[in-house]
Amino acid sequence: DTWVYLSTDGAVAKDSGYAATGGVARDRDGNWIMGFNRFLGVCSPFEVEVWGILNGILILFNKGYRRIIIMTDNLEIAQILTDMDLEDSGITVLRRTHRIL
Repeated sequence: DTWVYLSTDGAVAKDSGYAATGGVARDRDGNWIMGFNRFLGVCSPFEVEVWGILNGILILFNKGYRRIIIMTDNLEIAQILTDMDLEDSGITVLRRTHRIL
C-alpha cells in the first residue's frame, strides 16, 4: 500500500451563501491521481472545508486507496478532526468524517 496525499479547499459566495468544494490527490512523488469538485448549496465556511475532506476520502476509498494523508490549511479543522470525542458534535458531516478517519 502506498500513501496518497489529499489536498482540498472550499469557497462560499458572500452574497448568496452558495458553497463549493474540491480537491486533488497525488502520490508520494507528486503525480496527479485525481481531482474532484462538488457544489454544496448553502453552507458555512467551516462545513465546506469538512465536506471537501469527506468527499475526497470517500472518492479515494472507492478507488481502493486506504492510506491517505490529509493536507489542509485550516488549523481549526485539523485540530477538531484529531479530537477523539466528536460524538456530541452537532455537525453531522464532522461526525461522519471523524468516524471514517
